[in-house]
Formats: sequence, C-alpha cells, structure tokens
Amino acid sequence: MINDGVNNVPDNKIAVFNVSGKKIKMSNIVEKPSKKRSWFHPWFYRCIPLTIGNQYGFVIKNNFPFEVVWNGGSMPNDVKVFYKNEKHKSIYPKFLTHFGSGVLTLETPFVFRTPPGVNIMTINPPNFVVPNMTVMTGVVEADNLRYTFTFNLKLQVPHVRIAIPADTELAAFIPIPRYFADSFDLVKAEDLFDKDIYEEEITAYKDAQKNRHELQIKYNNSSDQADSFYSRGIDVYGNKFSDHQKP
Repeated sequence: MINDGVNNVPDNKIAVFNVSGKKIKMSNIVEKPSKKRSWFHPWFYRCIPLTIGNQYGFVIKNNFPFEVVWNGGSMPNDVKVFYKNEKHKSIYPKFLTHFGSGVLTLETPFVFRTPPGVNIMTINPPNFVVPNMTVMTGVVEADNLRYTFTFNLKLQVPHVRIAIPADTELAAFIPIPRYFADSFDLVKAEDLFDKDIYEEEITAYKDAQKNRHELQIKYNNSSDQADSFYSRGIDVYGNKFSDHQKP
C-alpha cells in the first residue's frame, strides 16, 4: 500500500496514477504553470511576488473548446455544457454538473498521491483570469485518498454563456503540509518582542516608505526603482535577506 511506511511517496514528489485505462499524455491536462501571462504588462514581471506566484503549484487544462451557461437555478441541470464536437464529452478532462448551485465540476483521470502528511489544496490558476468562473477551494488528504478528486468551478453570473478555448488553465492545486496553515495565529508584535526591537521595526518601515517616496519622485513615479530593494534581497539599510527566492 502507498504510504505504509515502506512504499512511501518520496519527499517533494506527487505520484500520478492514470486510472482511466486509456493512454493519456499527462502534460495535456496537468502541468507546472509558466511564469508568463498573456495579460501582463512587461513591467509586471519586475514584481518578484507576482512572478513567483505565477509558477506556484500545478494547473489543470482542457484539451478542447467548450461553452457553459448557468440559468441561476440550484439544480444540477441548471448548468449546461455545449461542445463543438460531441466526442469531447467522453474525453478527459470531463465536465459534470451534478453539484448544483451553478457549479461546473472538472474530473481528471488521475489519482494524485502525496508524501505522508501532505495535503493538496485546490485553488484558482495563479494569475490566470477566466471570466465568470471561480475555483472552489478544497483541501484533500491526497496521501491517504485512493481515489480521484474533482475541481469545482463556481459560475458567478447567470444567463452569461462562457466560451472556453482549448488549453485554458481552468483550475490549479498546490501541495501543503497537513495542519501547517491551521497552526498559525495572529499575534500583536508588541506582545512578542521587547520595546526596542518593536520600535526598530517601526523605524525601518518608516525609512523604507521615505526611501520609496524619494525614489518615486526621482524616477518619475516608477515603482521599478522604488521596489528594487526587495528584488535585490536587501532591506532599506542594505542588510541581506537570509533566504531570498528569485523567479
């Protein structure tokens, strides 16, 4: 059995089982997202958080064009899917409407198994925009689940027929250690650190804001120069980040 202490999924791997009984090229359906976005202005890529965010997790794509509309009702048949080729109904990823309430369900032919203690979280494709459609967030114990799970896409506005081109990034997922996000609490900083450390951080914030404002004036409101400290992995005083991720 997978993850029995002997046959564990290795760290930093997700084992993918094709349970369809058909030869399917995995990369046609699921892949790592690119750092590029068609709607990004070139200077967007100077923002490291956005560029790294673009590449987080894995995206789920459709292989064929289709259209979908919701009439505003709560029943499963209140969502209608239209295919240019009826053969596409039986091709993965499949689209189901059994959830109701304006939800389109995307089904892949894959069982995803994570290392022990690692969940999978379903999310919107990072910085891909699909009008009138939002991925419902779910957290799955993929280290334990010996079955497929689905991606549920909530249609937002009724009576709007959405045309989805082939190879659209419709959903995504990221691995996350179980209990990791649950274990955090928000705490007032003054309750954690002494007064000197607290005031030092407040001063650093004010100096950074002042420096950013001065650079914006100098470079004609260009945020590229104003945010250059972060991109170089240093604070306003030139102290290097202990661990700085670059795209």
